[in-house]
Amino acid sequence: MNNSPSSSLSRFFLTGARIFFAAAIVLAPFRYRLIIWSRPFFPVYSDYTDFLLFISDIAIFVTLVFWGCSLIVEPRKVDVGNRLVFVLLTGLTMAVWASTLWSVDPIASRYHSVRFVVLLVFYLFIVNQIASAWWVILPVALQALIQFPVGIGQSFAQSSLGLQSFGEHILDPLVKGMSIIPVNGERILRAYGLADHPNILGGCLAFALVVLLATTIYGKRRVPLLAASGILFIFPALLLTYSRSAWLGFFVAALFLFTGEAVARKRESVLRIGLLGVACLAVAFPLLSKDASVFGKRFNAGNVPGDGPMAERAYLMDTGNTLFVEHPISGVGIGASPLAMKLRFEEFPISYQPPHFTLLTVPLETGIFGGAFYLILFFLPFVDFIFRWRVYLQNPAGMGVLALLLAITVINLFDYYTWQYAPGRIWQWLAWGLYSQVSARKV
Repeated sequence: MNNSPSSSLSRFFLTGARIFFAAAIVLAPFRYRLIIWSRPFFPVYSDYTDFLLFISDIAIFVTLVFWGCSLIVEPRKVDVGNRLVFVLLTGLTMAVWASTLWSVDPIASRYHSVRFVVLLVFYLFIVNQIASAWWVILPVALQALIQFPVGIGQSFAQSSLGLQSFGEHILDPLVKGMSIIPVNGERILRAYGLADHPNILGGCLAFALVVLLATTIYGKRRVPLLAASGILFIFPALLLTYSRSAWLGFFVAALFLFTGEAVARKRESVLRIGLLGVACLAVAFPLLSKDASVFGKRFNAGNVPGDGPMAERAYLMDTGNTLFVEHPISGVGIGASPLAMKLRFEEFPISYQPPHFTLLTVPLETGIFGGAFYLILFFLPFVDFIFRWRVYLQNPAGMGVLALLLAITVINLFDYYTWQYAPGRIWQWLAWGLYSQVSARKV
């Protein structure tokens, strides 16, 4: 080990960078933020147009500053990981910047473009400096352990818990604008945690559960027991978000891991997953029986045309398609789709927001070139798995990362926050960075 002053200082900065990286993961779901510039465009939701600085943004910024200082003190080569992933992310970032030239809200688009450059550097940090899985597992577990009791408490109290100092919404199911489930004349409040929306909390909990499930399957000694215990605590909170996309994302990722272990004939792992699944159902049974009508409403008994949220999503898809056809090359500008809808459509029966389908939202905002880069990134990990599944089945890190990407991908089919919001972006770029690592090593 090199004990020169420059090496010692570099290690100090690098340790600091990793600590703040962990903090960014822990703080990812938090709504707590500073409003740098309020830009009201009523009735567009202010978060779409305001300049916001989230507490997780600050942690990422400090992470990259510390890493930069480490590189300055002790210069070394920066690895790009999987070159195809890096090229695609760089192309996507360039398309984001290009969209600012024709954006309907150029100032906001430039602000988002700067954030995408930060995300690209964040990706490089992950590829180069997060060599141990524990730098991901522990912060993710802590993230979920902070959020789940708040979400459960809100659900049982049907109100906020007085944690506004930490970014909690003031919650009241009777107030218009709250995310609720209407059942038999009642308005049932969904769990928000300390996040901006139940869907964001649900996604973060689902992603954390996938990481903990992979840890349960592949961990050594007492680690699987600890991870499984965490899952049993967190799983009820996931249910109480009533986020169908988060439920489905976790289920599909868990099924992927289970199938992989079954194909690899790892009986102990298959048994471990099966027992954990039974335990999750046992923990969830009191909730499912107590609020059967609410869960039934979310499953909707197959009545898709009568499902209000699904009808809204279909309407947003139609309007998004119209805007994309009118702006196919440049898009309407990164982060500008809600305002573009306000400017384009005089009559709009629902809230202005991006389509809940990232494969449409991305080209809508960045044009066909940004959409093409994103589309390849969307499918690349799974095409890679199809061609190298035997190799991946023998690599725990590879399977865990693919399961996480699968959960994110499923949610991307039904929501847009991994593209639009800071918490989702952190998870998406984290997953891409980890995948770039494991695929570049040829697992």
